Amino acid sequence: MAVVLGGDGMPRWAVAVLVVVGSLVVLVPIGGLAAYIYVMGENHENLRFPSEDVTVARCALDPASGRPVAELSVTSRAAQRGTYTLTVEFQDEREAAVERVTGLVEDLARGATGRTVVVGAEKYGRGTPRCVVYDAGFASTEPSATATG
Repeated sequence: MAVVLGGDGMPRWAVAVLVVVGSLVVLVPIGGLAAYIYVMGENHENLRFPSEDVTVARCALDPASGRPVAELSVTSRAAQRGTYTLTVEFQDEREAAVERVTGLVEDLARGATGRTVVVGAEKYGRGTPRCVVYDAGFASTEPSATATG
């Protein structure tokens, strides 16, 4: 025995409600994701990283000690004076990390160029080392505009 509800099937208003609710369930998350991606792109459009200010000017072996040496050049594009903390990774010919060493370029003004030399602690094997900027950090050395004295 079959039971028929509503005669001709589901009422039109119920179909319309299901279509609207179903559309919202699908479109709202997609619209929210698209809005999030757009806003994040706008917020980070002019974001700069300290590593963009650093280049490896020279990478070689010290002839006396046989240790790897990296000379780093920093041209500051930061909005304020500051100190750069730079970590160099010395790599072998297979691009495998041998060791990491940190150096500083202190109190560099905007637009100024500074240099630092970092030397590996261990005697390098054979071949020529690769010097890669592994990490770069920046800390402002200007007093805060909100500081009171």
